[in-house]
Amino acid sequence: MTIESHYDIRGYFYERVTTALRRLGHDADEIAEYYLVELLARHAMGANVHSLEEPLVHRLASAAHITMPRERFRRFRDVGDSALYICGFFADRLRGKGLSRDYVVTLGGRAYRHAAQLAASADTMPREVYERLAGEFDVFARVLDEVREETTLRTPQDIVRLYDRWLRTGSPRVADRLREQGVFPQRPAKELLN
Repeated sequence: MTIESHYDIRGYFYERVTTALRRLGHDADEIAEYYLVELLARHAMGANVHSLEEPLVHRLASAAHITMPRERFRRFRDVGDSALYICGFFADRLRGKGLSRDYVVTLGGRAYRHAAQLAASADTMPREVYERLAGEFDVFARVLDEVREETTLRTPQDIVRLYDRWLRTGSPRVADRLREQGVFPQRPAKELLN
């Protein structure tokens, strides 16, 4: 295993995001790519980490009650960003908290939709970026999951978790990742007989 040194964290994430988009066969415009890179860079530098502590549904409800458009926009955008980051980097932990991935995808998409409605008067990003994030939330969450897979250190526990995920989902993409690590997934014999 090699450890890479990068002076430009945005450049590092840009490479990972564009590779993940290609691997998933998804075509995102430059602004959406830029947005994902900035989201990853902010979290890597410790920004918005506190925002992962309060339940997303409470934050979404709170944002709906803000009267100032700029602040309301910022809160909806932050909920969307947190949901996207959680789906991409912590999807395996959602079930342990009693949440389904689909629920977080829906909640995040809704937050970005509200942000899109307010973006024209509150942000430098075009409204279309938030509309795209809302409409393709699940795809972008999968992109972040790909980035996570590329950036995690491969410990035996990581591989066991990945194998466990393959057993639950049967995902061909996860099977390919296991093969890259020298693990060839097979269903237990009793499952094959059923």
